[in-house]
Amino acid sequence: MKKYIFLIMIICLLICGYNVYAEGEATLKNIKVNGRECQCTDYNCVIEIDSNKATVTYELVDSNAQVDRASGFSVDIDSQITSVKITVSNTLNDEKRENSYNITINKHERSNDYTLSALKVNETDIELKEEVYVYSYTAKYDEDKINITATTTDSNARIKSKLEQDFELDRSSAAIDFDVEAENGEIKTYRIVVSRGEKPDTTLKSLKIDHGEINFDKNVLEYKFDVEYSVNDLIIEALQNDDKATVKIEKDDLVVGENTIKIIVTNEKAESVYTLLVNRLPNMDKSLANLQTLKVDEYPKLGFEENVLEYTLKFNEIPQELTITAKPISSDGKVEIIGNEELMDKDKVIVKVTLIETGITREYVLNIQEEKGISNNKTFVLISILLVLIVIIVMFILEIKDKKKKRWIKLNYLKELKKKKKSKVVKKEEKKEEEIEII
Repeated sequence: MKKYIFLIMIICLLICGYNVYAEGEATLKNIKVNGRECQCTDYNCVIEIDSNKATVTYELVDSNAQVDRASGFSVDIDSQITSVKITVSNTLNDEKRENSYNITINKHERSNDYTLSALKVNETDIELKEEVYVYSYTAKYDEDKINITATTTDSNARIKSKLEQDFELDRSSAAIDFDVEAENGEIKTYRIVVSRGEKPDTTLKSLKIDHGEINFDKNVLEYKFDVEYSVNDLIIEALQNDDKATVKIEKDDLVVGENTIKIIVTNEKAESVYTLLVNRLPNMDKSLANLQTLKVDEYPKLGFEENVLEYTLKFNEIPQELTITAKPISSDGKVEIIGNEELMDKDKVIVKVTLIETGITREYVLNIQEEKGISNNKTFVLISILLVLIVIIVMFILEIKDKKKKRWIKLNYLKELKKKKKSKVVKKEEKKEEEIEII
């Protein structure tokens, strides 16, 4: 109980002491200008603002004090430094107290500096010049994005624009503008004029073919010509002008009719495509009893050529008969299939073409073979499996014999060890008996 009384007395003394101190005081507290607290030493206060009007607020330490300026008064800031005086007076026991607060308001001049200290385009430094706001940059041909990095001289200035833009390959130039706003609100527009660098060379120096000639011009990208029926492949020599460029030729074996061959020249991201439109002429010799097409459904990889008369068809399992489609070149031709029943290994199927009017004939031979690979030779597979089983059994028997042998050796060793121990015991006992006799 005494503790609580003591604590209450201390609190009362503190409250009374504060009231004694506050009563009659001619002082201020929480002096602020435009909501910002002033830095005060004794009765001198300093504050920095960046506007043309200042509103001064404060609180009285003693609410009975008198002030010549009410809290919340405003002052126009016309010069760099403005002084404001507040006088506080109070009376206690017929003693008058008076204090004057001198508030110095420094006006912060906002900078109008919108210059740049550094400028980069795609990590390339741009040389800055005084009073120059338009700069140029030459992009590489394969650059597709422009990234501008700008640093202001004044840290309070700011860049207002997006500085990264796509730059399409088909655009030769573009102007990219960005704004820099100074601290005082002034804005200056900078411009970067981006131009496309020279396209890498994707032309050919020469283009040659082994059948026929073409009137080559590096700027002409398409050529059209005919080749004889006997030509089923073209050998092409293409040499690029720029050693950095690569050449790729896309072609297949020529078929009768129109064929497209592409020669692609690539340098960095640039590319040119030369196109050869090759027309392979049909066989005009109708006097031959040739086939125009020959297909075997069971053997799609036949690779038929009109002047190739013999083919070998290999099967894992030989079908009883083949499904053959054959079309003669001549409308006078008649097709006959011979030997296409109950097919076996080494049989021959003959596709015979006969010109009815002249009696001229030609035979295409299909040699039937059974694949003799390991996977299909049942006897070989069975023998292999049997040999593996025999090897496993022999290894198992040898392993058992080896274990038995080791066990026998171990048992013999233990027997010998036991005998030795027994012999030692017997000798000890004999020795004892001798000693007893001697005693």
